[in-house]
Amino acid sequence: MKTILEFKHQEDDVMISLVDMAMAQSIFKLVQDNRDMLSEWLPWAKSMKTIEDERAFIEFAQLEYEKKNLMACVIVVNGMIAGMIDLHNIDLKNLVAEIGYWLSTDFQHRGLMHVCVDKLCRYSFNQMGLKEIKLLARPGNQASRNVAKRCHFVLKAEIPVVRKIGDYDHDFVIYSRKSDLKADYR
Repeated sequence: MKTILEFKHQEDDVMISLVDMAMAQSIFKLVQDNRDMLSEWLPWAKSMKTIEDERAFIEFAQLEYEKKNLMACVIVVNGMIAGMIDLHNIDLKNLVAEIGYWLSTDFQHRGLMHVCVDKLCRYSFNQMGLKEIKLLARPGNQASRNVAKRCHFVLKAEIPVVRKIGDYDHDFVIYSRKSDLKADYR
């Protein structure tokens, strides 16, 4: 397991580590246990039906990481995988990426996700040299919108039908956080 970040949150030991094949079974079980909640917001949740689907995603994520297009990570709390966080659509020419995340219901409502998002943003600015992180959320996903606000993202646009999810088109809101040397070098 290649750890990107390690930190304490409240009394918990938290790690953000690159996803690897050894995690496939644990991640797949977490997706199964949280499928109803995840599928409300994330288009891939309903199609992740077998462990082979999870392994295929991890293989894809590792190949895209080598190309510097994607950095898919697990969030590990006290040794247990609690969810995932990633930087995707990484554009090293323009120094921009998008952030995505999900957290098991067992770990929600503890302030964990906003800390993970903030730490990964700081990492992307300080270690990767990115200048902007974008966060797309559905207008009704108040939890994700709250994470954006708590992590100093600025609402940039409300865009109708940006992406098709399953059989439905959905509106999105787009947030942006730009690198700020004073704020991001703590």
